[in-house]
Amino acid sequence: MEPEDMRVENEELFPLAALRDPVTAPDALAEGPVRFLLVSGELDDGRWGSIGAFWLSIDGTRGGFIVAPQAIWQGSEMARSFRGALSRSWRAEDVYRYWQRQVGAAGSLMIDPQQHADTLFHVARRVGAL
Repeated sequence: MEPEDMRVENEELFPLAALRDPVTAPDALAEGPVRFLLVSGELDDGRWGSIGAFWLSIDGTRGGFIVAPQAIWQGSEMARSFRGALSRSWRAEDVYRYWQRQVGAAGSLMIDPQQHADTLFHVARRVGAL
């Protein structure tokens, strides 16, 4: 057995392990209205396109990142960064606002200005996750 300080979480070994809970239509329909930021970057095949969207409930208590299926690598990294911030005591609204301040070109990403949707389902469809 490894010493406790030598253990590595599964997500650290396998970045795609962060994709545990895919968005399902009933879950997506249950959340709404929401605000969201579309994020573009390098897709898995090297082309440029939508990698997903940060979303936040209107009351600011729930949020996350929906990964576009053609950008599993980049998208999962964004989702993992969102969860990592939450684990460091950031609130969902804090994470969303951080990325909202990055609208425009942000490193190798392009972040669109905030938009609103009636439900999270609409955001998931927009990035092709459903």
